[in-house]
Amino acid sequence: MQNVLILGGGASGLTAAVSAARAGARVTLLERGERVGRKLLATGNGRCNLTNARLSPADYHGDIAFVREVLAAAPLRDVLSFFSSLGLMTRTEEEGRVYPRSGQASAVLDVLRRGIAGTNVTVRTGARAVSISPSRKGGFSVSLEDGSYLRAERVVCACGGKAAPHFGSDGAAYALLTPLGHTVTPLYPALTQLRCRHRALRSLKGIRAQAEATLYADGAAVSLEEGEVLFTDYGLSGYPIFQLSGLAARLIGKGRAVCVRLNLLPELPPEARALFLSARLDAFAEEPASALWTGVLHRRLGEAVLADADVAPDARCGALGEKERRALLHTLFGMAFPVTGVQGFDSAQVTAGGISTDEVEPATLASRLVPGLYITGETLDVDGRCGGFNLHFAWATGLLAGRAAAQP
Repeated sequence: MQNVLILGGGASGLTAAVSAARAGARVTLLERGERVGRKLLATGNGRCNLTNARLSPADYHGDIAFVREVLAAAPLRDVLSFFSSLGLMTRTEEEGRVYPRSGQASAVLDVLRRGIAGTNVTVRTGARAVSISPSRKGGFSVSLEDGSYLRAERVVCACGGKAAPHFGSDGAAYALLTPLGHTVTPLYPALTQLRCRHRALRSLKGIRAQAEATLYADGAAVSLEEGEVLFTDYGLSGYPIFQLSGLAARLIGKGRAVCVRLNLLPELPPEARALFLSARLDAFAEEPASALWTGVLHRRLGEAVLADADVAPDARCGALGEKERRALLHTLFGMAFPVTGVQGFDSAQVTAGGISTDEVEPATLASRLVPGLYITGETLDVDGRCGGFNLHFAWATGLLAGRAAAQP
């Protein structure tokens, strides 16, 4: 019977524990906090969007070939079957998002705990690993913060990344793995808000708008997302902004000039935009420009569009010339917000960057540098979009690593 030590009681660590125990291993799970699964309870606004029925490697950033092999080894059906075997019922909602049927994240944590109960799994909370040392006799010696140590034949590092440190993810995994020769790629907050530079942000604070957000790097469009954008006093938030944030952070880290342009009327196709504006100006010909967006945009957002287009609010709509019309079109369908940075790891949902996937076997998550060591979940240089993709990667890597670590 293999003796497997799992570091981290989050999504991938708990899954690895169940998987290894089912494969016949004797498992010890170490969690630095006072309870396991704390971050899991906060996912999906407390509902836990645990995977996605439209799962694809294209939903991830990083080494897509690596992701493709992981998803092939632990596809959607395997993850759903795993949770079904634990007693969890799920339901699929809009955009393929899969939730527990009860609508409670606690249900996911409860079934994982149930999967551990009565097995060869010992859970130790309040226990922080500070070093991993391969033993000359085989296996590992893992030193703990209190001065004690544990021995194990296999170690699964499921310590997470740096995002949401208030849940215990403080980047400890990197300090454990780099002395063993593993490489950490640059780390950035992802699925978070963008800090932007725009004169109207304070006046727009709290306003929500359905928009198409396009990310530009050095003037070239690189990615597009659509959904509800929330204006804040420091920049932009909302679903499409979260989706763009990881890529924006990477581009800024490379010294690129990054900007988000908002199409404030995404329902209009490009060929209809000039006609829409022309008809609007005709309809409001005798009224001031300040009335132009009545019934279309939030008043303060309409004022910001006029200011960006350099159109005076008291100018008569019917008197606007071709230059003003072009400026209004450009702003309404591409309002520019230069990006100065992303919000920090305290606000981020996941970490972009991590242990290089070149150093890990995708089918087993085994380290290519240290035999008997496995690395899972957010610790790796893989991050996904909103919609259950990051949790699926955590479950998938936990299942594969736990199963592999249990083998003789």
